[in-house]
Amino acid sequence: MIVLRHGRVKLSSVDGEGREKIIGIFAEGDALWESLFLGNSTYPYSAVAVSTTDYCQIAKADFENAISDTPTALRIIALLSKKLHDANERNLILATADPSRRIAKFFLYRLERSHDSVLELRLEDIAASVSLRPETVSRKLAELIDEGFLRKQGQSGYAVLDIDALKELAES
Repeated sequence: MIVLRHGRVKLSSVDGEGREKIIGIFAEGDALWESLFLGNSTYPYSAVAVSTTDYCQIAKADFENAISDTPTALRIIALLSKKLHDANERNLILATADPSRRIAKFFLYRLERSHDSVLELRLEDIAASVSLRPETVSRKLAELIDEGFLRKQGQSGYAVLDIDALKELAES
């Protein structure tokens, strides 16, 4: 199990056509441990640090020892429930047909989980996260910026200017 103390890590896989599919972008306080109970199977994702990171690693035996304590086990169950909820939220984003709405939902999802007011996301990472072509994402981001929903900040940063309007777009 890896717990991020600082920084961001992108978890992804590659589909049969060679396209990257982002499972999630994890930040400070998040844990990467999907493989902990998979036995001897191969870890199904690639993890890449997208910023300078600091983390701690917990051995499986230490983790198993910790969950023998009921209060700790209940906290782990709560964490697993949160991860399942997050996965369901990402699936709802992907189920949205309209690209502008899908991107709006993605930005709201990331903003809700961010520690910063500016989301640092590369165009390719947004495209892979929402299963759209980078050209489509670029065009839709330009529209969202022109319409006053977002502001580009630096090379790969986006600030949400009107969260209520973005929520309205996402739910329209």
